[in-house]
Amino acid sequence: MTINVEKKADKYEVHIDGTIKSVADSQSIKDAVGGCHDAKLPIHIRIDNSFSVTSSVIGFLLKKVQADKVDIRITVSDERLYDLFKSLNLATILNVHKA
Repeated sequence: MTINVEKKADKYEVHIDGTIKSVADSQSIKDAVGGCHDAKLPIHIRIDNSFSVTSSVIGFLLKKVQADKVDIRITVSDERLYDLFKSLNLATILNVHKA
């Protein structure tokens, strides 16, 4: 799994490529998203080539959206991951879209 973070004038872009499966992967994602310090800018997360995401990452993203009031948008390329977010009723809360 690789992560690339880019700060643009109007948003942060976090691109995650590869299967999210280990504790180290989860921590890397939390560190990358947590490193986007300007709370006024939205964070756009793109997840490619992963059919799952750990509960630790889901909980972290929910906290960012609900408690910290960060505008997060997630785009996923895998239908199974999109279906997972929908079945957990998180597609609306986390603003998840299919690429």
